[in-house]
Amino acid sequence: MMSKAVLEVENRKEIYNIIEEYPGLHMRDIQRRSGLSMNLVRYHLTQLKKYRLVSEVKEDKYKRYYPKKGKRRVDKKDKQYLASLRKETPLSIVLYLLKKGKPTSHTQIKNRLDIPASSLSYHLKKMEEKGILEKVERKYSLSDPERVSRLLIEYEPPQDVIDEFIDLWEDLSLF
Repeated sequence: MMSKAVLEVENRKEIYNIIEEYPGLHMRDIQRRSGLSMNLVRYHLTQLKKYRLVSEVKEDKYKRYYPKKGKRRVDKKDKQYLASLRKETPLSIVLYLLKKGKPTSHTQIKNRLDIPASSLSYHLKKMEEKGILEKVERKYSLSDPERVSRLLIEYEPPQDVIDEFIDLWEDLSLF
């Protein structure tokens, strides 16, 4: 069976289209967006992986899905970034640092975003390990703000993730 025939199944094509539009989603997000049962989503993801239309990347306790073909194909480094940008707290941190445009302390981020200190520390550490953030003299900044901007524009976060950050998102769209 060729990859084109694999996508002739309506539910599978819908799942593939969701992954293509929002690379880096995990199975539960795909299930919510498709409205299909979890078992059906799992089955179709298995088929999409089998025919090499999507790749699965394990990240912490989640498996995230990316298209393997076409113009929406995502390279390894972008996958690391997108995995974080698909989560509300890391996205809010990244958007804040992008808008701020200069190194910012833990306290400033915590106060501005109203994130508990321990939760913020956890996310900052994870993003630093992935190379998204740099820490210099107790201040955080984006390692590659151009890459982050490109990814946010090219692979716009799902609307439900960015609703509370709409003002920052509009500022970002002006780049």
